[in-house]
Amino acid sequence: MDAKFEERIDELGNLIGLGDVSVGFNLTQLHFALNGRMNRTSYDSATNLACAYVWSNLSDLFEHELGEVRTSLADFAIMHFPRPACLRIIRRLSRDPLPEVRTHIRKLARDNALLEVALPDSKTGDWDTSGWFRGNSGRMKNQVSGSLVQEKNGLPAIRSVGELRDLLGIKSAKQLGYFLLATDEKNGPYTKFTIPKRGGGERTICAPGSQLRWVQRQILRQILDNVPVHSAAHGFVTGRSTVTNATIHQGKEIILKFDLKDFFPTIHANRVIGLFAKLGYFTGNGRFHTNDDSENVGATLARLCTYTSDPSRFGFGHAPQGGPTSPAISNIICRGLDARLEGLAKSCEGDYTRYADDLTFSFANTETSVGRFRWWVDQICHQEGFIVNQAKFRAIRRSQRQSITGIVVNDGLRIPRPQPRRFRAMLHNCRKHGIESQADGNPAFASYLRGFASYLFMVHPEEGKQAMAELDEILGVEE
Repeated sequence: MDAKFEERIDELGNLIGLGDVSVGFNLTQLHFALNGRMNRTSYDSATNLACAYVWSNLSDLFEHELGEVRTSLADFAIMHFPRPACLRIIRRLSRDPLPEVRTHIRKLARDNALLEVALPDSKTGDWDTSGWFRGNSGRMKNQVSGSLVQEKNGLPAIRSVGELRDLLGIKSAKQLGYFLLATDEKNGPYTKFTIPKRGGGERTICAPGSQLRWVQRQILRQILDNVPVHSAAHGFVTGRSTVTNATIHQGKEIILKFDLKDFFPTIHANRVIGLFAKLGYFTGNGRFHTNDDSENVGATLARLCTYTSDPSRFGFGHAPQGGPTSPAISNIICRGLDARLEGLAKSCEGDYTRYADDLTFSFANTETSVGRFRWWVDQICHQEGFIVNQAKFRAIRRSQRQSITGIVVNDGLRIPRPQPRRFRAMLHNCRKHGIESQADGNPAFASYLRGFASYLFMVHPEEGKQAMAELDEILGVEE
C-alpha cells in the first residue's frame, strides 16, 4: 500500500468515525458505519474510499478462514459496490467451500434480483444468475452406498472404520485420530512451507509426514488408482505425460491456454467427501470417526486426504498440494469439467487437454471467436467449482512459438532449443572436467542429468538415446 493510499484510508476513518481502519478493520463495522451516513454529504467520498480499500484486500477476504467474513463481504458489495464489481464478488462467493456461505449468497442474489447473463443450470434453465448455483444446493445429497456399489466400481468393500484401518495398515484408533488432525498446527501430521513460483510469488506446500504419506499412498494404490479419469486428463496419469498432452495440439492454427487459479485449495473438503460418497463409501452426516464400529468410511477417507489450518472446524480444509492422493482426487473430481470442456471444443471443431491446472484448446482453423469461447470456458469452469485465472490466458497463433507444458508444437514436437544446448554443454564439461565441476555441491545432480536425458528421449528419441549413452559412460566413470 503506497503512502498516498494510506493517507486516503486515514481520511476514510475520519469521515465515518472509525479511526484507523487500516489496522484490523472490521468489514461489518465498516458496512454499518457507511449505512449510517447515507444521507450525509460525506457518504459518496467515504464509500469510494471504502470500496477501494476493500477491493485492495479482496484476495485476503475471499480466502479468510471465517465464513462470516465472506458473508459480510457479500453484504458490503450489495450495498456499496458498483453493480459490475458487486456481481464479480457475488459470483465468486457463489461457489464458496462452506454451505452456509453459499446459501447466504443464493438468498442475496434472489432478494436483490441480480441481473447477469450466465450459463443456465440446465438445458431448459434461464440464462441468468441462477446458473451460478448449478449442482450447489448447500447440503450434501444422498448417495447410494454399500459394498455392492463399491465392488461395482472395482473398489475394495469397506463397511466400517475398523475395516478401513485394517486395509490401510493404521495400527490403532489413537494413530488414526492423530492422522485425522489433518494439520501442521501443534505437531500435527503435516508440514507447511512455501516455494517460489516460476512466474513470481510463492506456492504453499502442505506435505504429510512419513506415516501419513504412507497411508495416503495406500489410499491411492488401493482405491483412487482404480477409478478411471477422463481421456483429456494428462497430468499424474499412468501412461500419459507432458508429451502426450502436447502431442494432440501439433500444427494447429491457434492455441488457447487457460490456467485454473488456486487449483488444489479449490478442491475443498466437502468436494472430497462427495467424491468418496459417489464411489459408494458411506458418509452419514459428513463427519469422520475413529470408532471402529462407525460406518462413516467416506468422510474418514476424505479427512485422511485433506489438510486444514483449523482442525476444530468441521468441513474446513482442502486437498493439499504435496499430498500423494491430491493429484488423483483432482483428476477424478475434474471428470465432469473435462467432459464439458471437451464437448465445447468439439462443437468448435477443436481439441482439448488438461494437465493439472493447465487447460489447452487448439483449432485447425481461425474461425472460432476467441472472446466468445473464453466466456464459455469461464462459465463452465465456474459451474464446476473452479476459477479461471484471467491474467494467465494466452491465445497463440501459428506465426508465434506455440509451447504447451514446456514443449513447442508448431511443427512436430521439440524442446525449446536453449535447454538441449545447455544439457549438451553440461555433458561436455562433465566429460572434460568431471561431474563435480557442474554439480556445484548438489547431491542429486546425477539424477537430474538422467531425468533430463529421459525427457529428451521422450520428445527426441534419437538425440535422447545418444545423450543417455554418453551419460552412461560419464556416470560409469564417476559413480
